[in-house]
Amino acid sequence: MEAWPGFTGPRSPMWHDWADGIFQDYRDLAKRTVRDDSVGLHRYAGHLLSSQAFAFNLFLPFREGQRGSLARRVSNLVGDELTIDRVVFEWTPPGHVLCEIDGEWPGPQEPATAVDVVMWGWLANGRRAAVLVEVKLTEDKFTHCNGRDSRGNRRKDVCRSARLFFGGPRDCYLRRPVRKERDRRYWEIFARSHGTLRHAFPNANMDGECPFAYDMQQPMRNLAIARGLEQEDMVQKAWYVLCAHDRNPDIAAHWRDWQELVGDAAPAPFLPASEVIGAGEEEGLVDWARYMRDRYRLYHSSGHNA
Repeated sequence: MEAWPGFTGPRSPMWHDWADGIFQDYRDLAKRTVRDDSVGLHRYAGHLLSSQAFAFNLFLPFREGQRGSLARRVSNLVGDELTIDRVVFEWTPPGHVLCEIDGEWPGPQEPATAVDVVMWGWLANGRRAAVLVEVKLTEDKFTHCNGRDSRGNRRKDVCRSARLFFGGPRDCYLRRPVRKERDRRYWEIFARSHGTLRHAFPNANMDGECPFAYDMQQPMRNLAIARGLEQEDMVQKAWYVLCAHDRNPDIAAHWRDWQELVGDAAPAPFLPASEVIGAGEEEGLVDWARYMRDRYRLYHSSGHNA
């Protein structure tokens, strides 16, 4: 858990109960949501600076409350008019979308890519849409690829060369999970959506390492979910969005790297946390908004655009 100057709180960095870190009016809803959405609470969910608690605090008001203002702001962000009818936390796609797991849902201790928050909705033409949201509070980076250092990786030369990777993505260690029966579909999904894998990431540095060896690995997996949902006809359109604390400069810098990597091949919208709070204020959630601004030092938006 990263420390971040400027935040204050209890002498202990952990709440007595994880739900104590949730705005009091939504604590019961948070516990029901954990049960109903089968949320796996993070080890540090009760930490003062937990991004998981931050996600709950930001989006729980729209779980059961009015979503019109949030939908308008998100519509402006992604460039398509949509309504939001459901907000889900820690959502894992059916197994066949990415093929990271053997079945349709992860078994015990079976890792699979999960989305922090999904806003399910409808486009103006009546077709289904999804906004996949990555929520970051104090983290200064995205998760890296473990394959590049794995003892089982026999082709680490592919990790060290973008040219080798794009020339033969089937040699990537990520293609086949350890002790799994089917290949992951990341590279297949992007090749299908853009014609070739290279076209999906037009600004990759071909003279450098694999672009997904470090911070771009987590956004890549989430974008693969978005494109996979479209290809499986589960939605007509899906977006992958970063929602971060307005004054977190490190994650914003990595997001700009991601925007540069995908170029015009895919939108990479940034949703400042203050925008979500503003949507709640427009719905009359004055006490919650005051709590959020005080709790997370979000008195004013920095005006930063990732």
